[in-house]
Amino acid sequence: MGWKINGYLIVEIGSKMVYNWCLNKDMRPWSLQTTFSDIERKIERVGSVVFSMAYQKGNEMASTLAIA
Repeated sequence: MGWKINGYLIVEIGSKMVYNWCLNKDMRPWSLQTTFSDIERKIERVGSVVFSMAYQKGNEMASTLAIA
């Protein structure tokens, strides 16, 4: 597309394991390397991305929908 955002994107993650995968490339499963490479290319287009752990009981509706 050729455009770049001048802000940042906050990604809340509910799984500590996935959170660690996002922060530490060495911990990522080999089977997901292609997926994470694609995510990293998209992050470069956004600019700054902040990963944070979501509070597990913070949004019961979202948790219920995720499980369904």
